[in-house]
Formats: sequence, C-alpha cells, structure tokens
Amino acid sequence: MSIGIASHTVLDSIQDGNGIVTEHLGGPPCYCGLTSKRFGFDVSLATKVGRDFPAEKIEFLNNSGLKINNDQIVDAETTRFFIMSQNGTLGRQLFLRSKCQALSLQDIRDIQVDCWLVSPVVDEIPSDVLQAIVNDGGNKNFVMLDPQGYMRIPEKGGSIKLHSKLDLHLSGINAIKVDTDELMALTETRGVRGMQILQKKGIEFVISTEWLVVHLLHRQTHFWIKTKQVDTLDSTGGGDILTAAFCCAYIKEKDPLWALCFAAGSLQASLETRMMGLLKIPSRSKIEENASYYYSTVEFDHI
Repeated sequence: MSIGIASHTVLDSIQDGNGIVTEHLGGPPCYCGLTSKRFGFDVSLATKVGRDFPAEKIEFLNNSGLKINNDQIVDAETTRFFIMSQNGTLGRQLFLRSKCQALSLQDIRDIQVDCWLVSPVVDEIPSDVLQAIVNDGGNKNFVMLDPQGYMRIPEKGGSIKLHSKLDLHLSGINAIKVDTDELMALTETRGVRGMQILQKKGIEFVISTEWLVVHLLHRQTHFWIKTKQVDTLDSTGGGDILTAAFCCAYIKEKDPLWALCFAAGSLQASLETRMMGLLKIPSRSKIEENASYYYSTVEFDHI
C-alpha cells in the first residue's frame, strides 16, 4: 500500500510550559508520514523545503522512508513555526516565522499512490493542485483532507488568525477531519448538524474532533469515542497522527468503525508518550492496543 502526503515540511521551535525552547522537525509530511509507515505504507511526499533545511534532517527523513528529492529543495526559506505550549493537552499559540513556496501541479504530477492525504499548514496547496489530487484520487480513489492550513491567516509579527468563514471546493473529497473552528468556518454551525452539511457536499467520512471526543459521521450513523485526558508538554502533530491513522486503517481494512478506533487510539497513544515533536509518534502495537479498547467503548446513534 502507498500514500501520498501533500503539505509543507516544517521546522518547529516549541516552547514548553517551563519556557524551554527546542527545535523539531514537523508538519504533516513528518507526522502523517511516520504514522503511515507504522501501518506499513510506502510514503510519497509532495512537499517543499528551502535551502536552509539542514542536511542532517534530510538524511533522517530519507533513512525513515520519507524521501526529500533535490527538486523539492527550492530557493526560499523553509516553513517555520514558533509554538508556545500552554497548560492543557490542546493549548498552544502558533506563530509563523517563514513560509516556503506553494506547491504546484508539477510537484504532484509524477506521484503514483493508492490514496492521498492533503493537509496544508499555511495555505500552500492552491485550489488547482487540490483539484488535480482529487481528480487523480490514487489507485483506491481515496482523498482525505485536513483543512487546517486553509484556516490560518498570518498577521504582522507572525501571529496566526483564523478565518471565520471558509469556502473550499469539497467535491470529490472522500474524508475530512475538522476541529470545532474548522467545522464552524465551513458550515456556519457546529456538532452533528455541521457534519451533516459536509456530508451533503459528498464527503463520505466526516471526522470532527472536540475536547476529548472524536466523532465520525458515516452514512446515517454518528459514532463517537471519548478519549482520556492526558497532561502532556506538547500536542503538536496530534491531529496529523489521528488523520493518517484513519486514512491508512480504512484503506487497509475498509471498516470505518475500526478506522475511527485506530484514529482515536493513535492520538491517545501519542499523547501518552508525553514526548516532544516526532518522538510522540506511537508504536503500532500501542496504537492497536488502544484501538481494541476503544472498539468496546464506542458510542453511536442513527440519525
């Protein structure tokens, strides 16, 4: 099995609750890519970095099966974020320090995969590139979208403001993962009603995350899993890990309920590591252990 991941590769400076700043590789190519490797997928990246991207980071990614090609290294700065972690699992402030070149049609043209995961970090995937990915769809004709980067508006000084309304062409998207802000921006409402609006746009699998709960709307059934609260220094990449786990589990098993359990289980396992950056990506065995537990606790309602 193979998966294509479209997004910028990122260098994150993460400040923990004690004020200590550490540098980390980040972005969906890393978090989604390494999680997909846990599921046994070959990973192809549609990404860009600048010439300031450290050679040892490229070597690490290449050795991890996430290849950065020479033509993906461009004459621009690598996308960099400064992240201030706050108290609570999901609390953080995000600042954009630099932004690499946007992806182009050329960046995806030669990638042949079974499925695609599209997850911009700061609006680097133009509409024509997203549409080309949708039109291709991969061998399994499956495209999953995390619209996080379409929401972000960099302001003076690098602080990030969020769009209150988001108009995306979603036709042909098979699955989407949204948080409460993204759901509101896309549908002007929240909860199951908002998920139904996305479903009516043709999206078969609508995943919505809120504090400690992961929801899935599939056909006429609303599933949800209540996760456990974990005090951790860094939650960066948790949504990427969840998204990749759902995508890979569904492509392999074709069972949306199991895929939801793997998604919630992977997120839980990542937070329970209490590690920073990519070190929080959990083992396959821990993901499976959590997924099995959540399978027995999942709640559902026919709507």
